[in-house]
Amino acid sequence: MKYIILLFFIFIIYSLGSALYYMMKDGEGSKRMVKALTMRVGFSIALFLFVIFAFWMGWLTPTGVK
Repeated sequence: MKYIILLFFIFIIYSLGSALYYMMKDGEGSKRMVKALTMRVGFSIALFLFVIFAFWMGWLTPTGVK
């Protein structure tokens, strides 16, 4: 489970980095930058939904750290 969540975070960071690269290389209003940021938002929403689903299925449990 940890590896799946880590993989999502890697995709999110990569997409954010590629958007920064396209912003610097292509300039303002780049379509590639918009596509990279859209992918980042999509990965973030997918991660959020996956965590909720995993909690519902019992794959993730709260630890109750005090």
